[in-house]
Amino acid sequence: MSELIDVDRQRERAAKNQSLFREVNERIEELVRSTTLIEFVCECANESCSELVSLMREEYEQIRASSNRFFVMPGHEVRVVEEILEANDRYCVVAKLGTGAPVAEHFDPRKRTAR
Repeated sequence: MSELIDVDRQRERAAKNQSLFREVNERIEELVRSTTLIEFVCECANESCSELVSLMREEYEQIRASSNRFFVMPGHEVRVVEEILEANDRYCVVAKLGTGAPVAEHFDPRKRTAR
């Protein structure tokens, strides 16, 4: 039972960390007017990650269409807290599992401003 509680805590913490990176990326998207590749901050669960992910604005918007989807550098996914939805040589799209999903929804800056 305590193992499940630990996994839930890890999932919640990862979703909160990744949501902070998503906040930064929302500001980057607002500032960059380019339609070519934009350098965004990796939205992985590692608080100290500072790697950049190159995305087209359309790719970013497609990922952001769901509050529970984040993009991470290949190899930065954490399978106990998220599942890989798609992957290519530049990034992976992941979705939070279990208790992390509602946390990601709660911290979505696009949902907060719409309320």
